[in-house]
Amino acid sequence: MYMPDEAWEREPPHLREIVLFLSVHLDRTPGVLWPEYDNPAFGVVDDTDGVDGDEVDEVVVEGADDTGAGSAGGGVCPAQVDRFTAELASLTGLSVRLDRVEAAGAVPGVGADAAWTGQPGGREHLLIHQIAGAVTWQLGGAGESGRPESFQCRLLPGELLYVPAGWSRRRLGAPRARYAVICLVSKGD
Repeated sequence: MYMPDEAWEREPPHLREIVLFLSVHLDRTPGVLWPEYDNPAFGVVDDTDGVDGDEVDEVVVEGADDTGAGSAGGGVCPAQVDRFTAELASLTGLSVRLDRVEAAGAVPGVGADAAWTGQPGGREHLLIHQIAGAVTWQLGGAGESGRPESFQCRLLPGELLYVPAGWSRRRLGAPRARYAVICLVSKGD
C-alpha cells in the first residue's frame, strides 16, 4: 500500500484515512475507525464532488430478493459507491465490493439480535460502514497469537468496523440501524 507522496496527496481525505486504517489492521485484529472525513458514498452527498443530489438512490445488490435484502433507501449513492470501491481496490491491491446494505425492518431478523455469522470460506475481510442508527457488534476469532479472542464495540453513524477474515460476527440492538458491508479479498484468493 505504498504510494509516492504526490500521488497520495491527490487522493480524497476519507479514502486516505481508510487506507491508513487498513494498513494497521488488515490481517491482524479488529478495529474501529472514527473518521475525520465523511465518505460521500454513504451519507450526505457533497455537491462540490460533481454528484447531483438526485443521484442519491436506492442501492440494490445483485442476488438480493425483493424483501429488501441488500437494499436501503436514501443516503447511499450508487455512483459514489462504485467509485469508492474502485479507488479502494486500486490503493490497497485488494478486490473490493459492496456486499450489501442492510436496513432495519427491510430484512427479516434485521433489528433483532442476529446469530453468529462467519465469512464464506473465511477469506473475506469486512469493512462495516455504519450509515444510520447505532449497532453493538460482537466479534470472535483467533487473535494474532492464534488463541481465541473476542471484541465488542458500538458503532455510530459514519464509523467503520474492520472484521478480519475468519472472524465471526453478530449485531445486537439494531432496531433503526442501517449499515453497509464491504468485502475485501486478496486478488489471489
